[in-house]
Amino acid sequence: MSGDCTLGRYKPVFSVAMEDELSKHIIEMQERFYGLIPSDVRKLAFEFAEILHLEHPFDSGMKMAGEDWLGGFLKRHPELEIRKPEPTSIGRAVGFNKPQVDAFYHNLRSLIEKHNLTARKIWNADESGLTTVHVPRSIIAKKGAKQVGKMTSGEKGKTVTTVCCMSASGTFVPPFLIFPRKNMTDTLMHGAPAGAVGCASPNGWIDSDIFVRWLNHFITHVKPSQTDRHVIVLDGHCSHKTIEVIDLARKNGIDILVLPPHTTHRLQPLDTVFYKPLSDNYNKAADRWMLTNAGKRISFYEVASLFEEAYEKTATLAKASSGFRCTGIWPFNPDVFDSTEFAPASVTDKPLASSTDPNDNLPATTSHAEGLVYFCYSDHIGLSAQL
Repeated sequence: MSGDCTLGRYKPVFSVAMEDELSKHIIEMQERFYGLIPSDVRKLAFEFAEILHLEHPFDSGMKMAGEDWLGGFLKRHPELEIRKPEPTSIGRAVGFNKPQVDAFYHNLRSLIEKHNLTARKIWNADESGLTTVHVPRSIIAKKGAKQVGKMTSGEKGKTVTTVCCMSASGTFVPPFLIFPRKNMTDTLMHGAPAGAVGCASPNGWIDSDIFVRWLNHFITHVKPSQTDRHVIVLDGHCSHKTIEVIDLARKNGIDILVLPPHTTHRLQPLDTVFYKPLSDNYNKAADRWMLTNAGKRISFYEVASLFEEAYEKTATLAKASSGFRCTGIWPFNPDVFDSTEFAPASVTDKPLASSTDPNDNLPATTSHAEGLVYFCYSDHIGLSAQL
């Protein structure tokens, strides 16, 4: 804001410089994910005026400026507006801090330089869920209708887990589907993407044994070796960190680089660009299936074909390259995030993780950043150096 802070015939409470300071403080709090609600700003204005011993017409009983003052303040500062915030977990806010992220890039750089890695050798794998009760899309309905509904298969569905994997060069490993059943049957994979593999798990979730099966699936398609090494970026799920996994990866020329806790929403390519459109496309496919199969329910036997329709539209070279680029993994860019994106981590005294996680099967190693725990399975970094 510049110029005089004029209010017609009324004398302004704050000068232009003072209001600019208020605006700056409001923006700083918003960047730290501790934004001020309108009443907070009105109270702040009252306290500001009192501290500076300024004459003001604010309500001394309620100890806050009036709504009229707030409305005028927002008009004078068009960079500000009232918006509804998205809830953000403090774990994510604290976890995504510069020491953690810098340590991840340090390890990635070491692997790239040692093995002369290229885009085709850098992979990201992650799990997501496909439910038999999809989220219906918006429809055109009569104005004023008290209830607008759309048919789904039930109120609460069951989830099939899918493991997807893509490289920075845009190559995709055929997906892996995990059904919540005791026994697997080929009919569950009817219409699945070409090369996809399915298996059964009592709860439908991935565990260490299933992850070993997936890693063998990856090895079959990618064919890494000691002379053609590849790296897989993974989250910190316990199934990714067993000795069996490390031994299998090492024997086949694979380095596994695990993301720091609470950073996957910013550092994992599949999370940033892939799974949201995949989910949207799956819901669209399920919507169409319900329309053409009136009176029927989506069961496990339809999930694979609906997933194939969504996967074919989503698994593109552009999606893969965009995901690796915006996370700074490839092309390697450790400065992809600016200081404002680490701001939320600066407003808490919660310490960084520094002790062994009791749910992990292996001890954690401490990075060059003090107190930071990370995992990097390599023949020269982190855990595998101790085995």
